[in-house]
Amino acid sequence: MVLMSKREFSMKHSVFWWLAGISTILSINVYAALAPSSDDSDTPMVLSYAVQPVNQFNKALQKATQENDSWAENPTAISKRYSGAEFELIKSSQQDGKVITYNMRPSKNGHPQLLLILSLDKHAHGWTVSKAGLSWRCEDDAFYGTNNCQMQHKNAQ
Repeated sequence: MVLMSKREFSMKHSVFWWLAGISTILSINVYAALAPSSDDSDTPMVLSYAVQPVNQFNKALQKATQENDSWAENPTAISKRYSGAEFELIKSSQQDGKVITYNMRPSKNGHPQLLLILSLDKHAHGWTVSKAGLSWRCEDDAFYGTNNCQMQHKNAQ
């Protein structure tokens, strides 16, 4: 068993945190593959996201396409259907044959603002959601991510 001095431990600990910081900085572009390549200032800054399921929704979308449901023909309507009534479409863009939609749910009751990003692909038989990612923005943050937020509970007086 090798014992380290406090100085050696402190130095190794510092190196570990430096490496952790560098890896965080390098992962900032984790959502770059889905983000539009334009310089639009209205595109939300996303540092990380939680992958959301798409298989069940795509089955329902395929069925709706076969039944000629109008919502299944429009990527904006598909995005709205996936995200639900509490989300609002804030941006939609096309990139490399895909449609990327950004849907936002405002913060409420001390819960963070949510951002749902969908990537939709057009095929001969209709649309599919190829990726879905959920991020949130804590009260004091300028970016969306998956970090823990301090919940603000309002006490009734």
